[in-house]
Amino acid sequence: MELVPLQVRIGLKANRQHDFPPFNELDATLRDNMDWSYFVDKFGGWHYDQVAGHAEEDSVNNSPRGTWLGLLLVPDDFAQAAIARWPTRCFIKTEVEAEALYDERCHIRDSEIREDTDVLQAIKAKRDLAISEDQADLDALNPEHPARGRRRNTRKTWAGFKSAEGITIKP
Repeated sequence: MELVPLQVRIGLKANRQHDFPPFNELDATLRDNMDWSYFVDKFGGWHYDQVAGHAEEDSVNNSPRGTWLGLLLVPDDFAQAAIARWPTRCFIKTEVEAEALYDERCHIRDSEIREDTDVLQAIKAKRDLAISEDQADLDALNPEHPARGRRRNTRKTWAGFKSAEGITIKP
């Protein structure tokens, strides 16, 4: 399925609660008759700006003080309905714009390598006891191997995320 990158301006209520557009107000058929929070998880979920938060002004990305940027990938009909309903809060992005937002803002602080501390602590305990590492331990220490332990974060980049999720962006 081809998806559309939808940038959403998320407000902040007086009680410090996030003020998302009420996507459940859109026609339920646009959401496969699901609550919108479950529906968007089908397509990789939310990607939030890690650079600028509610307390900062970011005029370049249309995020005034008190708002936060989120990126979603959704079907075109959902995106079109959202921008028609909330034209000052929802914006369709090109793939190039979405990639820049994803790589340079939403996942900029993500680590290149993800570590499973339980597995790594077990390997450390073996070392502390002078027990030789076996092949499973060596695989766990190799970030290119799919074993639990140290793994390359395939979702750190837009290209890796799209590949991992099997996502195609509508031109």
